Amino acid sequence: MRSGWNCAGAIAAALLISGCVGASVSGATYAVRASQRGDFEPAAERGDPDAQYRLGVLYCCMGPGFSTQTATEWLCRSAHQDYGPAQFELGRIYAGEIARTPTPGQQIVRAVSAQRDAVKSHVWFQLAATHGHERSAERAAATGADLTEQERSAAEAALADWRNMPCRYDEVFGER
Repeated sequence: MRSGWNCAGAIAAALLISGCVGASVSGATYAVRASQRGDFEPAAERGDPDAQYRLGVLYCCMGPGFSTQTATEWLCRSAHQDYGPAQFELGRIYAGEIARTPTPGQQIVRAVSAQRDAVKSHVWFQLAATHGHERSAERAAATGADLTEQERSAAEAALADWRNMPCRYDEVFGER
């Protein structure tokens, strides 16, 4: 009995230590990403879709100094210029994927707070696929298969007038 408890204690200690290491690595990653924003801001402000996309990715999505609303706004500017990678990222955000590699705490926050918009997610994945983004066709097919008939009609209407489709993070997750 005692050896089983020691094993459980060792496993708990290892998980605790790995969590601390993970938090340190995440903190360093956040700082590096935030420091890179200035490299892209001038070009993004001038309308460069790649710089807008990169700036959006650097603001996305969780952690100190991040703003998914700001990220979504930059990604939207880029996506409205037919930039497939930005359209893919918006598809992810509207699918409720607010972090690429979420920590366990972020997974819980995402699972509780995410209000997915299947129609907008599908539209953005579809557009990204049209513009040659490699993983988008598969994601568009998957999201399209899950749409109801009413949602399919809404997606077709949105695709027909997609340049006027807003993309706002607070539409998915409410005011935060």
